[in-house]
Amino acid sequence: MRDYILFTDGDVDLPASYEGAVSMLPQYYYFDESVMYGEEQILSRDAFFEELKNRRAYTAGVNPDFARRSFEAVLRSGRDILCIAVSSGLSGSYNTICMVAKELLEQYPDSRIEVIDSLSATLGSGFLCMDALKLREEGKSLQETAAEIRRRVELVDIYFVVDDFKYLVQGGRVSPSVGKIGDILNIKVILTMKNGRIEPYRKNRGINNALKNLKQITESGKIARLGAIYVGNAELFEKCKTLVNSDWEANLNLIVSSHVGPNTTGIAIEWDCRS
Repeated sequence: MRDYILFTDGDVDLPASYEGAVSMLPQYYYFDESVMYGEEQILSRDAFFEELKNRRAYTAGVNPDFARRSFEAVLRSGRDILCIAVSSGLSGSYNTICMVAKELLEQYPDSRIEVIDSLSATLGSGFLCMDALKLREEGKSLQETAAEIRRRVELVDIYFVVDDFKYLVQGGRVSPSVGKIGDILNIKVILTMKNGRIEPYRKNRGINNALKNLKQITESGKIARLGAIYVGNAELFEKCKTLVNSDWEANLNLIVSSHVGPNTTGIAIEWDCRS
């Protein structure tokens, strides 16, 4: 059985203890086109959010050249590849990676590259990466691991609350009509991912009710993994984390942060099974 290397992309987050365990295909962000961040050149989180106060952040998906070089180095070493990508409904990165994989397999016909659309992002996709690592450690082949991860894609949910809908609207991640719901005084909308896209899940009067409803969601079924996600508001995050009794946590990457803005918190769930 050939060894295989795990890849993901810059829209995906893993807990700190998994840092470096999965190879990363970076995504990119910029405030003006003259300075692109995301590979070797990055902004600190504080500097990023200071810029975001006054200027819109733009993002770009996986660089096909970078992906090609990264994948080819693995294939040349005699190993195969499993890549778990952010939802194709949020980013063009999945399609880019598939294109690169197809081209390389024509050059390396004895190799295998499996690319999986996670239909999720951040820690939701990260849970699938953690599963893949565990399956590889158990001695599962690339084909066995890919099949199991594709099954588990349907078991992953994300629920989150944003402070300001303008970031999601200006990035085209939700429609202006959905964004207007969040403009209503003290209405906090829990958002979720459905079929790989962001949709409203439930309206709440105030953030405390929103957090209570996040807790109720976690109590609605048997959970395999539960994590809390946040950006910008540590106090809110700690409240959410304590309330839902999460096992894992992650800082939201700056690519996704560009689209949700500061003061976002939420949860990622991998269900043990669907009811």
